Amino acid sequence: MKKVLITIAIVFAVLLISAAAVPYLFKDQIVAKVKSVINEKVNAKVDFKEFDLTLIRSFPKMGIRLNDLTVVGVDSFAQDTLANIKQLQLDLNLMSVIKGETYEINAVSLQQPAIFAKVLKSGKANWDIMKPDSAAKPTDTASTAFKAALEKYSIEEGKITYDDASLNFFLQAENLNHSGKGNFTQDIFTLTTLSDIKKLTVKYGGIPYLNGVVLDASLPLEMDMKQMKFTFGENKIKLNELVLSAVGYLAMPNQTDMVMDLKFDAQQSDLKNFLSLIPAIYAANFKDMEATGKFGVDGVVKGTYNEKTIPTFNLNLAIANGKIKYPSLPSAINNIQVKANIANPDGVLDHTVVNIPAFHLEFGKAPLDGRLLVKNPMSDPFVDMALKGNLDLKQLTTIFPLKDMTISGVLNADVQAAGRKSSVDKGQYQDFKASGQMQATNFVYAGASVPMPVSIPSAKMTFSPKNITLSNLSAKLGKSDFAANGSINNYLNYVFKKNQLLEGNFNLSSNYIDVNELMGPSVAAETKSKEEVPLTVFEVPANINFNMALKASQLKYDKYDIKNAKGALQVKDRTVYFKDLGLDMVGGTIKMNGSYATVNPKKPKVDVDFGLEKVDIQQAFNAFNTVKLLAPIAQYAKGTFSTNLKFNSDLDEKMMPIYSSINAEGLANIIQAVVDGFEPVTKLANTLGVTEMKKIEVNDLKTKFRIDNGRLIVAPFDIKVKGVAMNVAGSNGIDQTMDYDLVLNVPRAMLGSAANNAANSAMAALNSKLGTNVAMGETIKINADLLGTFLKPNIKLKYGAGEGTAGSAAKTVVNQVVAEKKAELETKAKEKVDTLKKQAVEKATTEIGNKLKGLFNKKKKDT
Repeated sequence: MKKVLITIAIVFAVLLISAAAVPYLFKDQIVAKVKSVINEKVNAKVDFKEFDLTLIRSFPKMGIRLNDLTVVGVDSFAQDTLANIKQLQLDLNLMSVIKGETYEINAVSLQQPAIFAKVLKSGKANWDIMKPDSAAKPTDTASTAFKAALEKYSIEEGKITYDDASLNFFLQAENLNHSGKGNFTQDIFTLTTLSDIKKLTVKYGGIPYLNGVVLDASLPLEMDMKQMKFTFGENKIKLNELVLSAVGYLAMPNQTDMVMDLKFDAQQSDLKNFLSLIPAIYAANFKDMEATGKFGVDGVVKGTYNEKTIPTFNLNLAIANGKIKYPSLPSAINNIQVKANIANPDGVLDHTVVNIPAFHLEFGKAPLDGRLLVKNPMSDPFVDMALKGNLDLKQLTTIFPLKDMTISGVLNADVQAAGRKSSVDKGQYQDFKASGQMQATNFVYAGASVPMPVSIPSAKMTFSPKNITLSNLSAKLGKSDFAANGSINNYLNYVFKKNQLLEGNFNLSSNYIDVNELMGPSVAAETKSKEEVPLTVFEVPANINFNMALKASQLKYDKYDIKNAKGALQVKDRTVYFKDLGLDMVGGTIKMNGSYATVNPKKPKVDVDFGLEKVDIQQAFNAFNTVKLLAPIAQYAKGTFSTNLKFNSDLDEKMMPIYSSINAEGLANIIQAVVDGFEPVTKLANTLGVTEMKKIEVNDLKTKFRIDNGRLIVAPFDIKVKGVAMNVAGSNGIDQTMDYDLVLNVPRAMLGSAANNAANSAMAALNSKLGTNVAMGETIKINADLLGTFLKPNIKLKYGAGEGTAGSAAKTVVNQVVAEKKAELETKAKEKVDTLKKQAVEKATTEIGNKLKGLFNKKKKDT
């Protein structure tokens, strides 16, 4: 007995040592085989971090484990990760490993796999990564290195996504756990599968048929591997609270066709189970909802699916005697009756018919009835629909909650439409019947994602094939209120065809419009004042042509308080056109014609003709940044002005003019103004020693100006200040630099006694030198240049006086006057000398003439 135990112990030890040693003996050979298969067979970038072999944990199989396995596509799918698997384990038949010819894979396990299967519109799939094997030789061992002899497989905590653009189909299964057991080595066997998915989403044609649904399924399949036919056994599929069953088969006889014959149903199910499939309902107090009534769904799918055909199908849905009630609602939705059928009789997609011959429900006691028929959805859609009754939006959104959003109000509808899309395309509106009306009462729309609450106390729309007539609209958006009526034309073409123009004519009136609130997000008062709220570009919509007559009692835009706005607006070609728009603002009246365009939304343009009448200078300075930068003298001026201005400019992202792009010209009329404290004027007065010039009073001053490349260029104009006549011309820029030429005629008395005494003495000396008796004039001409900046002006007088005191300036003026008078006196003296010379010559000539005449007369007598 002792020998037997020793023998058993030795055998066990040998087996244990062998189990531990075999993986290491064969590891290099298996790794080489794996890499050889990947490199020779796969057209993709495959990588894994760790490779491990084990026999003990998988005995009597040999386990291969790959950690952090990734498969990334190439070419069209270079940015797509086909697979990202936390751990992949293959269990191999041990004897096949020992023999070393073909490795049989008995089990596959995937932990936390993320699989992304994608099909382009062309039909090209990202999983088609196997290289063509036409060049493979019969002796190529790589092609037969591994053989599937599966007995089981499993997926734990997986995420599977299938996105097929060629079919406009999308499926995603999140937190998927799935397992299957069956002997794949046999041609016919039973595969038992168990599946649970925490979130299953299925979309077709952009419509979510399942959205975040919980799935739990037990589904046995009879597998016929030779015929590639898979038959459903007795099964149960649970979607949220709805239990379905399916019978039939699915077959793939070749690479292009999928043949199916399936039947499914959920007969005599409770209505609440069906409602559980609607995510908004299932997520929001589903357990508290009272729902009674019966729901039934059944359908068949039969035929071949490939690139040319689809299977025939017939789906029926019905709700009988339904009722939905929430404890928070005062009343229920009663008497819900619905019958619907979606069918395709021959596999041609265009022959699909959606038919809801009638549906009925009652909000409390208010009924709502309707119908819908859709045919030929691909070639020439035909629609026949009707809706009549009252729709209580608050009650509806309690049943179908909207995330972070509330809607309330009552819609009273009585509308019908019937016809084909081709009738609209051809403009044959008489063949497309659309009529009826819809009236909204106490409509309110608000929520976290809504920039501002929308309230519509009343509105009425009347439908016809050609237009929608809007009447009795009163609305409030945030602080702004509106009343409107008008019509929308060409709406059917706009809906059914691309790039069609939606046309409309409206009369719009308002007591108050806050454009700042409508254009951009509000900023809390404690962080930013309203004056600091940056504007954002308002992009004018495309493909609309709206004409609006506008009248607003009060309007807030940027920092402007506008009253009595009225005129016409046209919205067309991504541009808003202003026509005879009048505004009362900045103490006066503004009239404007022009446009605001966002053809390029990154660089909006304005092109406007302004007419400003009796505008307050101080208010204009505080309101308009352009005035601040180009006419800073306005800060020190009080009064009123009018102007006609043609203005065009590019705007930046904050809706402010880009000053280098401004082009403007106009005529300004300063009706009455007083300028006091403006540094360039003050310094000029100090330089001349004429203190009266520090304060300038202007009345009825007209001047032309233009703005070019960021500079205000002023045409020459004349002005008289306290007896000083001036001619002014020049320019200044947004950089506050200035370059103005002034010609002044200053009364001599304003220069002061010192200057006058010096001038009189100089003039007396000049008269004595020249022997003249010329007196000083009552005015003195002075040329001055205003240079530098508005804050640091540089005053230059003619003949280089430069900056200095009033005394030095007076001396310079005296020297200038004396020089001018000296030149004048020298000219007069020269003229006097020339006159005396001329008189002397004339006298001498006369005397010589007389003497010669006498001489000749004497000789004549002698002879």
